[in-house]
Amino acid sequence: MATTSTPAGLANLQVIPLLCSRQQRRSGFIAAIATIIIWSTYFLSLRSSALSPLSVLEISLFRYVIPAVLLCQLLIKRWSKITGVAWPYLLGMIAGAGLPFFLCSAIAMSYTPVAQGSTLVPGVAPLFVTAIAVLVFKQPFERYKKIGLTAIFVGVLLLLANSFSQSSSQQLLGQAMFLCASLLWAIFTLSARQSSLSPLETAAIITVPNGLILIIYTWLNPNHNWGAGHVPISELLSHMLIQGIIVGLLASCCYSFAISRLGAELSSALGSLTPVLASLLAFWLFAENLDPLTIFGIISTVIGVVIASGYKPSKAPALHLKE
Repeated sequence: MATTSTPAGLANLQVIPLLCSRQQRRSGFIAAIATIIIWSTYFLSLRSSALSPLSVLEISLFRYVIPAVLLCQLLIKRWSKITGVAWPYLLGMIAGAGLPFFLCSAIAMSYTPVAQGSTLVPGVAPLFVTAIAVLVFKQPFERYKKIGLTAIFVGVLLLLANSFSQSSSQQLLGQAMFLCASLLWAIFTLSARQSSLSPLETAAIITVPNGLILIIYTWLNPNHNWGAGHVPISELLSHMLIQGIIVGLLASCCYSFAISRLGAELSSALGSLTPVLASLLAFWLFAENLDPLTIFGIISTVIGVVIASGYKPSKAPALHLKE
C-alpha cells in the first residue's frame, strides 16, 4: 500500500513483507485460535459477572490491579523506552484498552446478550480503524474495504433491529456503549502498533496506570458495597484468573505473535470468529436465544470483517503501522 503524507506526529500505514516458514505459520494459527478462545471467554466472563453479586468495580480490580502488580517492575525497568513513545499513543493505549473501554463493555453486558456484545466490539472495530486510517492517516479507501465495511454496517443494523422492533431502550443503551468500546479498542489498536512496544510493555502501560487509578478510587471510597463475600471462592478465583491473567496478559501476547506469523489481515479475519464461538458458548452456558436477526447480523459482520481485512489465500505482505 502506498504511503502518503500525514500531519506531524502521525505515522503512515506501511506494508512490510512477511517471510515465515510453514511451521511458523502453523504456530501463528495456534496463537490466533488461542486469542479467539480467550476473547470469547472474556465476554462470557463479563456476562457471568453481570449475573453475579460482583460489582463492576470488583471486576475492574481483577482486570487491572492483578496484572499491574506483576508488570510494575517491568514498567520501571523499561520506563525510558516507554516514555519515548509519543504521548498521544500512550494516552490512546491507556484509555483505549483501559478503564473507559472496560467500563463500557462491562456495563453494556448487563443490558445486552453476549452474541451482540461479542460481535459489536471486535466486529465494528475494523470500521473505526479504517475510518481513522482514511481520515487521519490519509490512507486510500479501496473497493474491498468499502464492500467489507458495508457488510459490517448491515450486520450492526441487523443486531440493532431487534431492539428497535422490541422497543428495548436498555438494549439500545447497551449497544451504544458497545460501539463506544469498539471505537476505544480501535484507538488502542492503532496506538499500540504505532508505539513499537513489545506485548508485555504494552500490557504494562495499560494496566499499571489504570490499576493505580482503581486503587486510589477504592481507597477514597471505602464504603463500597462489595459482592465478593457473597460469591463462592471457586467463582471468585475464576474471575480473577480470566480477567487478570488470561485476558490481561496472555491475550495480547497471543495476538501479537499471530500477527508476526500470519500478518494483520489474516489475524483480523480469524479474530472475526470470536462472536461465533462466544454466541455458541452463551447459548450453551446461559441459554441465550439466537433469534434470526441476531444470527444474520453475526454472519454479515463476520463476512464483512473477512472482506475488509483484505485477506487472500496466498502469500501476502503483512500490514503494520510504523513510524
